[in-house]
Amino acid sequence: MNETQDEIFQAFIVALVQQTEQLPADVQSEFNKTDETCTVTDILRLTKLHPPLLAAYQNNRVWLKNHSNERSKGLDVLPDAEFEINNTTNIETDNSASDISDLTDLPKILNQIEAKVQPRGFKAFLGKILQAKDSVQASRDTILLSIADGLIHE
Repeated sequence: MNETQDEIFQAFIVALVQQTEQLPADVQSEFNKTDETCTVTDILRLTKLHPPLLAAYQNNRVWLKNHSNERSKGLDVLPDAEFEINNTTNIETDNSASDISDLTDLPKILNQIEAKVQPRGFKAFLGKILQAKDSVQASRDTILLSIADGLIHE
């Protein structure tokens, strides 16, 4: 699996984690029709079924792409984020993401997730998440369990 596919799967899983409510029944039904053999095309189709999921997914893809570009440059220090601090314009779609303010060190958490997931890839998580009765809760349980397991074994 190439890096772009893994980023798409990662952005999708994180977008599910960020949802504040269960997916509508018709959307969840479409998720349940998809299994771990899903493709990038399947993921893109699923994100378009629920606007808040699509908005969160698109934000995550942009962030991951920028993050990936920074990492590939080999920068020791990230560029100054003064613009982001001073720019108070809220571009987030209402009710598209839950409050994750307790996840203060997102890059560290993502690194822990990547270290745990790397041998199998993010696609390995998708079957369990897509087949669950509540994919939003399953995504949270899967990711949090992965983080906790990584922290316990450090």
